[in-house]
Amino acid sequence: MRSEIYFDEKQSRKRRRIFKLKIYSGLSVFFILIIGIIYLIIYSPFFQIKNINIEWIKEKKESKQLNNEFFIQDLKNNFIKQAKFIKFLGANNILIWKEKVPENIFKIYPQITELIIEKNYFKREIKLIIQERQKTGIWCFKTQIKIDETTNVSMQINANEFLTSCWWFDKKGIIFEQAPLIEGSLINKINDFSGRNIQVGESVLEKELFLNLLKIFEMLEKINLNIKSFRMERIELQEIITESSPEIYFSLRIDPLFALPVFESIKNIGLKKIEYIDLRMENRVYYKPK
Repeated sequence: MRSEIYFDEKQSRKRRRIFKLKIYSGLSVFFILIIGIIYLIIYSPFFQIKNINIEWIKEKKESKQLNNEFFIQDLKNNFIKQAKFIKFLGANNILIWKEKVPENIFKIYPQITELIIEKNYFKREIKLIIQERQKTGIWCFKTQIKIDETTNVSMQINANEFLTSCWWFDKKGIIFEQAPLIEGSLINKINDFSGRNIQVGESVLEKELFLNLLKIFEMLEKINLNIKSFRMERIELQEIITESSPEIYFSLRIDPLFALPVFESIKNIGLKKIEYIDLRMENRVYYKPK
């Protein structure tokens, strides 16, 4: 009887030793695996980015607006800020990069309308697919020089001069990049004397008003009037005037295409014989002969 009890205890101790051995072996394998994964992620080149390529939508080969090196660095900085618990991986680790674009990037680079991020883990590559804003025209903000008691005589003589700041705007009216001071008839340009302060990334006009501005550009092209320069004097009036002879007054609240047939008749009279044309009343065209 005692031999049987001794045998059972011996078998029980043996089973406990085997069980403990399995546990220790399992934990050892687990910790080795964890260490291997950590090494693979942090220290090995397996997750280190090899190439970052930029592709332009609409087969654009390069950008004159965007500095690729600075842009990529700003993306890295934004992803590092977002990665709260894995910042230690570093900006060159492909796991840091997310396919969701940081909203802050569009504020830093208002010339970009769309950014798609694609990751290829096998090739260790990042592809950035970028759509830039297309230049539709130039908006020049005119700020009158203020005169005070300290202003010298020569400045007082030029009291009607303005400080000018010009910006490119896109087809949605968003200003996004500083533009040169140009004169000529190749690009639509609006000289804005309203005294407004529009920030980069904001629209120069409300949506409906801007759509009518685009229609004004369209109408003038249809009737072959080479007019590209306009001025806005007061934003509350919601109108623009051509800087041409004759002056043409447009209301931005009204679709100007109603005046197309009338314009053909006026052209037959001869634009040089007309002082101004007023299109600020819907379905009404007023003009004054010289």
